[in-house]
Amino acid sequence: MKTKKVLYLVVMMLLLVALLSGCSKKDPLLGNWIEPVSGISLVFNEDGTVVISMHETAYTMQYTEQAPDGLVIKVSTDGTIPDLTMKYAISKDRKQLDITVEGADTIFQRVK
Repeated sequence: MKTKKVLYLVVMMLLLVALLSGCSKKDPLLGNWIEPVSGISLVFNEDGTVVISMHETAYTMQYTEQAPDGLVIKVSTDGTIPDLTMKYAISKDRKQLDITVEGADTIFQRVK
């Protein structure tokens, strides 16, 4: 009888965890984006890193989002290079990322 109660409790906890994880919204910024003309790609990861690459060269940096539409990329770990601050917007269908740095817009497309 005690085993049934423990089993019941474990099943209920697993269901609760599944329900709560299903309710969370995935950040639309996460994933792989490419700028079609230059071939520059951005991969935003859940761990707060962004991988910026072009051809055979790739750089991994830390990033943070600033509400409502700001993005800060930490370019150097020792602070010798200033952080890169930009604005971003994602289309409603989540297929296009528009990044604005110092007034210059660049449009990236989501890579499946």
